[in-house]
Amino acid sequence: MGYFFVDKRNIKDNIITIKGSDFKHIKDVLRSKVGNTIVVVTGNGEEYHSVITGIKHNFITAKITRITRKTNESLVYVSIAIAPPKGRRMEWFVEKATELGVKEIIPVITKRSVVFPGSARLQRWKRIAISAIKQSERSVMPGISTFVSFEELLSLSNNYFLKFIAYENESKDTIEKYLQGEKREKILALIGPEGGFEDYEVDAAKKEGFLPVTLGITKLRTESAGIVALSRILACVS
Repeated sequence: MGYFFVDKRNIKDNIITIKGSDFKHIKDVLRSKVGNTIVVVTGNGEEYHSVITGIKHNFITAKITRITRKTNESLVYVSIAIAPPKGRRMEWFVEKATELGVKEIIPVITKRSVVFPGSARLQRWKRIAISAIKQSERSVMPGISTFVSFEELLSLSNNYFLKFIAYENESKDTIEKYLQGEKREKILALIGPEGGFEDYEVDAAKKEGFLPVTLGITKLRTESAGIVALSRILACVS
């Protein structure tokens, strides 16, 4: 049974229209036929169990037979705000964070940032996230926001119950310490660029309620730090 993603606008009167790369995969790779079953997601948490009703030149139609909701999503909303690293390392982070269960990725621009993502790069990250939810069979599409300044991120953080900032000069306090025995609905972790945060940025974050935490005894690349922080949070709250 295949697992595919479509825009909600491509569902009308209980009929799903599948185009693009998923259409080609169903038709040319899986060699699916009329009558075969597939599962379609739109990113809103629902799964549309469907039967293929038509295979045309450039699209496939499928009829919805039942709708279910996945139970493999964490009940805790975990966001990672991250200063995007160079090259394809951010793409790797988006893919792995999506597979793990991140609910939102917020690209943030800090004083030492070297990557300033534009709309084309953001669209590519969203395509990677779509591929990752199909791979991991998630039914929820993580949000990937346009980049925000460090100051904007601090303002946005007021919506979170608990906030961490990964800080290389912190050697004692850990994510696990603060989450032990606690039930939090919305958690944010802030990950800096390769050069780290400026001292004034850490001070400003602490004033807004961010808790400085260590992610281990070794120095991690930005994308690795993001995955470690996400994994530790989910391990405590899932």
